[in-house]
Amino acid sequence: MRHLPLSALQQRFWYLCTAYPGDASPILVLNWRLRGPLDVPAWQAAVSAVVDRHESLRTGFVLRDGEPVQVVMPPAGIDTEVIDLRGLPADEREGRAAALLSDRTHRLLDLTADPLVGSSLLRLADDHHVWCFTMHHLLADGASLRIVGREIRAAYLAALDGAKPDLPDLELQYGDFAQWQSEQDQAGDLAYWRERLAGAPPLELPTDLPRPPEKSAHSAEHLRQLSPELAAQVVELSRKARCTPFMVLLAALQVLLGERSGQHDFCVGTPVAGRVRAEFEPVVGLFANTLALRADLSADPSFTDLLKRTRNSVIAGLQRQSVPLGRVIAALGVPRDPGRTQLFDVVFSMRNDAPASVSQLGPVQVEGFPHGHAKVLHDLVFDIWRLDETGLRAGIRYDTALFRPDTVDELARRYEQILTAVVARPDGRLSALAARRG
Repeated sequence: MRHLPLSALQQRFWYLCTAYPGDASPILVLNWRLRGPLDVPAWQAAVSAVVDRHESLRTGFVLRDGEPVQVVMPPAGIDTEVIDLRGLPADEREGRAAALLSDRTHRLLDLTADPLVGSSLLRLADDHHVWCFTMHHLLADGASLRIVGREIRAAYLAALDGAKPDLPDLELQYGDFAQWQSEQDQAGDLAYWRERLAGAPPLELPTDLPRPPEKSAHSAEHLRQLSPELAAQVVELSRKARCTPFMVLLAALQVLLGERSGQHDFCVGTPVAGRVRAEFEPVVGLFANTLALRADLSADPSFTDLLKRTRNSVIAGLQRQSVPLGRVIAALGVPRDPGRTQLFDVVFSMRNDAPASVSQLGPVQVEGFPHGHAKVLHDLVFDIWRLDETGLRAGIRYDTALFRPDTVDELARRYEQILTAVVARPDGRLSALAARRG
């Protein structure tokens, strides 16, 4: 066994998980529907091979003198439980599968006692299975899901032939990243964040319900589809402004939040991959960081001017993304408030995980199996999926202790109105945009 300190990113997440436990842990999920002649022993062997390959997937946590330490266990595979639902009436199996997966993906885990990685295979028929693979967010990030999915495919095809998967050796493991990160001189980048974020006020959005004294971590999700025409206009504006669609969409969100709060100064969080060295690209682990991007809507700018400010803020932040958010918060001396998260209460994410699509894995057809939304620790999380064929899909995950569904629906509608207006007249003042509301 290897005993390692937590990385700075893990320390921040440990605090979030223990300070705002709610009723469910932040669990990352791969849910696949598998149709066709699945070789169950080969599938179980493939999952074990991938778990053994990555130290993060063999990691647990213990407390020493009240502080968490991660413990890496030796390779021993993983037990993929097989749950046979064929005894149920055919019209009940799908619902039962969904309920079982919901239980596995929306549970509160004891970080020092419960298994933090799980694998389940539900058999709905001889040629129809659903696989669920779960990882606590302390062990992995969104990019890790893609790594696991890619390697499971390779390992399964190899297992069918009784061979070992043809995967490149991992030069480094997550513990090496934690060690590397601790050795970096980040004084200059940290100084930037300290200066950039000094005095940033909290965003005071009107809520439907009084803010509880402690964060609830109960959430729901609202989805809204934006047209292909609007998506194309966002791309065209970003091209003309020499920026990215992400920057246009973020600036429009800043306009929305400024309208709602009456503020011109606040921060929005945005996740970044954090894999700043090529050697860490194939490693499962918690590399993803969050940047606090400060909005500046002062002096009634045009959207074009706001976009320039946003572009500069995003570029400068990305250049300094290796500084963990926890270190930034500590350097700023932001006080802890059990009723809200530090620095920002709204997160904006441009996601690249495509909707469920069908693919082949030997004779088996693979597609996603819906499992609901991930829990949120912030008041609002705006997710945007870039879909070239069908436009943009916007999702708002929200704290149900603060907001009602009709309010979130109105937020989504207003966001679409703002986007439509600014791509049509980017040189118009924000005050004119607010005056034309509705």
